Amino acid sequence: MKEPEFLDLEETESKVDDYLTNLLPSAETLAQYHNLGAEAADRIIAIAEKEQEHRHKMQEKLVDARLLAPRQARNERRLWQIFAFSLAVVSVICGSIAAMLGEPIAGEIISFVGVFGLVVVFIAKGRGQEAEGNYK
Repeated sequence: MKEPEFLDLEETESKVDDYLTNLLPSAETLAQYHNLGAEAADRIIAIAEKEQEHRHKMQEKLVDARLLAPRQARNERRLWQIFAFSLAVVSVICGSIAAMLGEPIAGEIISFVGVFGLVVVFIAKGRGQEAEGNYK
């Protein structure tokens, strides 16, 4: 299955290819332009070469974007995991401090909420991967 954000780019790419094939006139037409002035045919060919070079650069950028997107998604997931774990650790520490200061019920609630939040994040992540069908 194709990624939705690249569908429009691929459609545009095929339209550009169609345009480029029609960009250069036929050999007979180029010869007529050459008869009018040697510079005219050379300029037409130079324009086509620049278009080709631009298209190659755009295709390179598309390939780079496709390679970079999964890596960025993986790094983002890792960052969220670190954030969730840090939040759980801080809540357990705060709950412990509250319990030591004479508020055991508040300490338990604070600790429980932090750990429960961490568990919910990981369960939701697991279910999201099940729905996608890929485990990483």
